[in-house]
Amino acid sequence: MAEKRTVKTSSKVKKKHWAPILAPKSFDHAVIGECFIAENEELLKKSITTNLMVITDDPRKQGYSVRFDVKEVKEGRAHTQVVGIEMTPSAIKRLIRRGRDKVDDSFVVRIGGGRLVRVKPTLVTNTKASKSAQTEIRMTVRKRLRDMYAKMRFDDIVKDIIEMKTQRMLRDLCSKTHPLRSADIRFITIVPKDRKMTAEMEEIMEKEVAEEDARRAQLASAAAAAGVGEEIALQAAPTRGSRKPRKKELAPQEVEEAEAGAGKSQPTEGPEEPGV
Repeated sequence: MAEKRTVKTSSKVKKKHWAPILAPKSFDHAVIGECFIAENEELLKKSITTNLMVITDDPRKQGYSVRFDVKEVKEGRAHTQVVGIEMTPSAIKRLIRRGRDKVDDSFVVRIGGGRLVRVKPTLVTNTKASKSAQTEIRMTVRKRLRDMYAKMRFDDIVKDIIEMKTQRMLRDLCSKTHPLRSADIRFITIVPKDRKMTAEMEEIMEKEVAEEDARRAQLASAAAAAGVGEEIALQAAPTRGSRKPRKKELAPQEVEEAEAGAGKSQPTEGPEEPGV
């Protein structure tokens, strides 16, 4: 009988290793996770979502979750960029109480560099608000955020949300329409098609940021010379497109009527009465 021959096959086994995933510079390059990979290219398609409390080591920030996308791999380490921040459902639920109204909205704005961002604010009133008041609050928030974010980088936008600067500004602004209990950005993310920065986007963003920095430096020097604070100077500085209100020109007939009315309103001097 013929003997059976066995054929030995050799296959190369790729050795895997743990690669750390680092947060961007705004979060001090903190390690937010690890991935077990064989090649570094596998990390370029990864994304990770983590609670903000884990990164900042601050229990007061546990109401937010941050999403990161890996943008490049250097020396076996994955470097990420922030693509979104979202409030946890439990944090939103704690805001709602009986006798209050929740004003939600969702819209898209264009930020510095030309990227599009989806923003979803949530504002809670102290008491029941009318439909007209809720609509006015929505329109006010839309206009202010579009003006603010037009020349801001996404990292700076997220930083202002984490530091509660945006929330305080919106609450003070919209409380003029109806008293608010809280104002929050429950969700903000870069639109998927614009997540990767092109060379043209980076050039536009750097130019706009340089112009804004130069404007702020000029206002700061003028404020220092005048002896006022920088924030006061920024508030008093005119924005692009703002014009002084024009005085209404009166028709000749209206001018004559106004002069006649002014003459009638002035008291006439009568003859002095002799003293008794």
